[in-house]
Amino acid sequence: MGKTHAPRPGHVQCWTPLFTAFACLLAFAAWPLKALAAETTHPPLFIMRHALAPGVGDPPAFDLSRCDTQRTLNDVGRAQARAVGDWLREQGIAQALVWASPWCRTRETAELLGLGAVRSHSALASFFQQGDAQATTAELRQALRDWRLSQAKPALVMVTHQVNISALLGRGAAPAEVLRLRLDGRGELLNAASESVYRAP
Repeated sequence: MGKTHAPRPGHVQCWTPLFTAFACLLAFAAWPLKALAAETTHPPLFIMRHALAPGVGDPPAFDLSRCDTQRTLNDVGRAQARAVGDWLREQGIAQALVWASPWCRTRETAELLGLGAVRSHSALASFFQQGDAQATTAELRQALRDWRLSQAKPALVMVTHQVNISALLGRGAAPAEVLRLRLDGRGELLNAASESVYRAP
């Protein structure tokens, strides 16, 4: 009879009995779950286009400090913004960090969500009529890295413009459409990471 050898400690022989093969299968399956754990357990991250504000762009010589010189939400848009806030609360998000572009229509959308104080953020500013698309998008990517690596990690909801979403994700969004984003452990957007999760009627 030939010699038998005890398996080395920690060594799994995947060619022996069925239960061992099953253990091997679990071992192979475990590593992607570990890789995803950091992302899936991180607080939700959403970006949305402001609610309905009829028209395109803003009047000539508009002033960011004066809402009466800008395109603003109508009653439908205000109802949409409230609906988004209600939907987020249904998802268990009662409070969040809320960032908005400095434009009045984005700030009003953000305030009507009812999720907490709104921070005006230059990384979400429209560059449709002014500004630098590349620089603004780079600033937004850096802001997302900083948020991902921060110690305080509530959910984050960002309210911005169509052009900003297109530059960041390569896709558009309807008024009051909400996209879920996913980041890796370094705060970089994962490939094909944007998912439309809600669009207010």
